[in-house]
Amino acid sequence: MKIWILLVLCLVQGLTEFLPVSSSGHLLLFENIFNIENNLLLLNLFLHLSTLVAVMVYYRKVIIKLIKKPFQPLSYKLLLSTIITVIIAFAYEILNLDKTLNKFYGYFFIATAIILTITYIFQKKSVRISVGEISYKSSIIVGVVQGIAVLPGISRSGSTISSLILSGSDEKQATEYSFLLSIPIIIGGFVLELLKIDNINNLFYGLPPIMFFVAFAVTFLISLFALKITEKIVSKNRFIYFAMYLVIVGIIAILI
Repeated sequence: MKIWILLVLCLVQGLTEFLPVSSSGHLLLFENIFNIENNLLLLNLFLHLSTLVAVMVYYRKVIIKLIKKPFQPLSYKLLLSTIITVIIAFAYEILNLDKTLNKFYGYFFIATAIILTITYIFQKKSVRISVGEISYKSSIIVGVVQGIAVLPGISRSGSTISSLILSGSDEKQATEYSFLLSIPIIIGGFVLELLKIDNINNLFYGLPPIMFFVAFAVTFLISLFALKITEKIVSKNRFIYFAMYLVIVGIIAILI
């Protein structure tokens, strides 16, 4: 692998993990465009770990509060959403659906665009008077939506934030809940990638091992930037621009 390809993958992962555009879909798209081998286990480990650290640093104050006081409604709701997501993701893995559904990722991009457009229209007409607390019903819906977002092209952040806003939650709380919910999911993805590695010596793709730590640092910084940008997207209702972008990307993915 060439260094510039590694840096492109870092950029793609760091931005798209949190922006409402689907990281898995973009990585699949770039793998197809640049004909990159899809067995990037060690690299995926570093990228997952980097985005995990980024979201934990960004929401460190909330996480510390949850650690100090774990038995509270927010903890129960996050746990409920996570359990539902894990069940769906486990079924997806057991049924080996990726071989069948991954080839439709271009259409899934367009599906995400539709979700963002609906959210844009709803949010524009909605007037928030007070902060809407996330309900248990909403946490169940988000768990299901996040499970569906295992499909490449379906944005995890975009679909979960949208589902919360559409169910009446406040934009700020919807964003925070979505990203806190990403922590156990990213950890799960990290563990799955770790279990797949059987011979680490053959997984550096011809690059110096130090480059993987560079990749970690680059992805970490880009992820922090993406988290901040996504908060602004949600608060200022800029979903429509990403919806238009995803339609274009979806068409490209369908055609190649």
